Amino acid sequence: MSRLATLRVKRAPASTRLGAAIARVKSYVSFAAFLGSAFVCLGLYRGVVWFRPSSPARALSALAAWCRWGCRCLRLEVIVEGSLPAGPCLYISNHRSYLDIPVLTAVLGGTFLSRADVAAWPLIGTVARLTQAVLVERDDAHDRIRAARAVMRRLRSGSVVVFPEGTTNGERLPAPFAPGAFRLVQRLDVPLVPVTVRYSDRRAYWVEDLTLGQHVKTRLLAADGFRVQIHIGAEVRSRDDQNAEELATAVHAAVCKPIETYGELV
Repeated sequence: MSRLATLRVKRAPASTRLGAAIARVKSYVSFAAFLGSAFVCLGLYRGVVWFRPSSPARALSALAAWCRWGCRCLRLEVIVEGSLPAGPCLYISNHRSYLDIPVLTAVLGGTFLSRADVAAWPLIGTVARLTQAVLVERDDAHDRIRAARAVMRRLRSGSVVVFPEGTTNGERLPAPFAPGAFRLVQRLDVPLVPVTVRYSDRRAYWVEDLTLGQHVKTRLLAADGFRVQIHIGAEVRSRDDQNAEELATAVHAAVCKPIETYGELV
């Protein structure tokens, strides 16, 4: 006669379950504070505009201050290596996640070149307009020309952050950079500054077939925070004997270097 073994599931101690529940509640409260403060700060900024005219520089300064506070709400420990340039520049960065936006805004204080549909997003579209982010319809050649001219105007007074990959990337190294943005820089006396973003956990990457809400719930809030290392490289300028493809390759190599040196994760 055979004997059947009974499997028993060993439950975690009550104290452990309680600790996990408290941590989960803290995560949701912090994220709620992050979202709520965004609407409050935007409302306060609009109130100030009644007495003091708005400007992209002032809006960017307010946004950068809020992003520094917001990173703490999201439990992002931001570590910066390198120095910011003295004047306006075109920051060229790899792209891992939507988290790149508040992190790089907090650190770099520049506006962004982004896709056109951002203008219709709640809250984000308003912030993009106030900070004069350059929005472009990538599949429209005429709109790309318009956006290039807008970037040229923005670089006269402030820096612009560009993600040449065009989308988030979960591979170890960023995808090759398209030469379009680099053709623009060759016409300007503006330095290119390579920026590399490294996270402590791949769960920070937004590269799977998940909606933003799903990623926030199953990745961001489920993790015990992330470390984010921002590497700011040396300025790169276009040479007279260098075409846009060669310049794109050189900057791509500079963005890849911290990953090749230190590894993909912090």
